[in-house]
Amino acid sequence: MKFNVKIAPERRKDKEGAIIGKNVPIFIDIRFAGNRLAYFTGYRIDTDNFDTDIEGEETPQAIGDGTEGGKIVKSKVINKRLKGINTRVNTYFEDNPREVSKKDLKKVLDIFCGKHINEVNIDDDNSFFAMFTKYIENEVSVKSKRNVKTVFNNWQQYELKRKVKLTFEYVTVDVLRDFQKYLKNESIKPSGRNSKKMVKAPKGANTIHRFMKTTRAFWNYARKELKRKDIIIGYPFNDGYKLPGEVYGKPIYICIEERNKLFYAELKTERLKHVRDIFVFQCFIGARVADLNKLTKSNIQDGILSYIPRKTKDGKPVTVNIPLHSMAIEILSRYELPNHSILPFISNQRYNEYIRELFEEAKLTRIVTRLNPRTKEEEHVRLCDIASSHMARRAFVGNLYGKVDNGIISSMSGHAPGSKAFTRYYNVSNDLQKDAINKL
Repeated sequence: MKFNVKIAPERRKDKEGAIIGKNVPIFIDIRFAGNRLAYFTGYRIDTDNFDTDIEGEETPQAIGDGTEGGKIVKSKVINKRLKGINTRVNTYFEDNPREVSKKDLKKVLDIFCGKHINEVNIDDDNSFFAMFTKYIENEVSVKSKRNVKTVFNNWQQYELKRKVKLTFEYVTVDVLRDFQKYLKNESIKPSGRNSKKMVKAPKGANTIHRFMKTTRAFWNYARKELKRKDIIIGYPFNDGYKLPGEVYGKPIYICIEERNKLFYAELKTERLKHVRDIFVFQCFIGARVADLNKLTKSNIQDGILSYIPRKTKDGKPVTVNIPLHSMAIEILSRYELPNHSILPFISNQRYNEYIRELFEEAKLTRIVTRLNPRTKEEEHVRLCDIASSHMARRAFVGNLYGKVDNGIISSMSGHAPGSKAFTRYYNVSNDLQKDAINKL
């Protein structure tokens, strides 16, 4: 089916007949098979801040900031959504070459832009998606809202894909299993960072486990809320449905010798030297990257780093205290930053990209065996190709495991006592196994 997509600020005139150029809504105009859908992207912008003079298939873009709901939005945020909308429309027409309706196309765009969360137009306050929206608004913590909205989005996409109407009565054990199948086989994502094409990207076992666990938590909330209104719904999670299990391979991290190799490495650029310092310092404190990036000089007193991990702030806040290693202190001595930050932190995405580049330059390229995060099949890859900020956290725990009590390690890593996640951060070495056998 032929279609045409145009993205531009709306052309409208004032009472005097002059073109309005201030705070104009950005629309995507889609024409197909004699139909037209003018869809508001959610953003407004001054026309002088928008560039429609593009080449080839490039998406028109903002060259200045705009607004959303009266709040200032950076141009890069606007452009990211516009590219995504353009990509989603192209994919939808590719997936449905013969039959496209304005209603379904609008629903696809609402899901992509998140409008279905904030503007749920559902007559029945007790319906599946109305209750899901209430669950997100009333029960989900701020830090978890984004992840739960993703589950919500996938249920909406599933309804659209299967051409069904989701209700509490409709969702049975078979539907739950089919939703799992949908997540595993039919999910899609952009094929590249700036690509307009979409490719299949099956979700891994652990992501599916999290999605189904979230769905079960929502269902428990809905049962309780509806019961107060004398409405009883079934519970498919007790009718033979089993939550899919999580799958984890052995944790991969650098050993102390490799960490020291990084510390002393002769690097060509200041950029990689900075990344090396951040990564090695992280190896000495084991902090999650979100916590690491917020550390300032005020977090350090008398050679001890203290902070409250973000993951504990919504529950029982826990203060983590870590005595700083001499190498960590030496790294900090290299920087005197105006914003009182302890290190020259960068965005998480660039940090991970540069870590892999750093590992390759430092010749940390040994072959490791891991489970592919998508297929869960064993594969052999270079260490430098899978290095990330989280590898530093695993290195902190893994290199201490077996040398000191686990309680001491978890008190510094921020893991709760008896945490199941803690076991995913270390390997039981051959030496520890042999030592255990010798004690028999």
